[in-house]
Amino acid sequence: MDRLRELKDQADISTVALARKTAYSRSSWARCLNGQVVPPGSVIARFGEVAGLSGDDLARLLALWELAEHAEAEPLPPQELEPATVVLPRRLTGVWRQHRWARIVAVAGTAAATAAVVGVVVWQTTGSPPSPPAARVAVAPAGYSCDYTSRDSMWYAGHSTTSTHLVVLNSGGQDVVEVQCLLKHHGMDPGRIDGLFGEHTEQAVKHLQSAANAAADGKVGPQTWALLRT
Repeated sequence: MDRLRELKDQADISTVALARKTAYSRSSWARCLNGQVVPPGSVIARFGEVAGLSGDDLARLLALWELAEHAEAEPLPPQELEPATVVLPRRLTGVWRQHRWARIVAVAGTAAATAAVVGVVVWQTTGSPPSPPAARVAVAPAGYSCDYTSRDSMWYAGHSTTSTHLVVLNSGGQDVVEVQCLLKHHGMDPGRIDGLFGEHTEQAVKHLQSAANAAADGKVGPQTWALLRT
């Protein structure tokens, strides 16, 4: 739920305002933002509208919800909704249909192999979801652990050995986990170590680059990998 917290903070929306605008209770939003529950897709769509998202930005948020919804966290029971039935706003249905077959690609391992394609779940006006895709990318709700080792004066965190792969905003996979672990090792705060390169991780990369008097562009290429591994 890191992305939801970031969007909430950027839009300066209180949980009271969210409850009023999304028909989702204040206590439910509090549990959601603390990572305890995953709200229904229609609530996420309404949240995106309140936060000012549209088009590809909204599709990306829905894709992240799809990953979280099928992880170990359980969605909130329907009776927690206020009211019990939440109807998707008419002006959002076109966005959902437009991105019905949008795909999110997760990069896994240390190679450049493309992982399974994950479909964005689209809730119909009847409330019934489409058939789930054949393959899903697992997301560790509790995040990844870091297993630090030093070889030839270079640090590794147990998830990737690359020093050349380009990792940028909205990247995903084991290279990102390695970046997040090494940022933490250097005293930078990448946020939750979840393998998703969000704005929090990008900011931590910029801080590391600035501390080394390097170009603070937030991108992890060979020069920044060298900073991370030393």
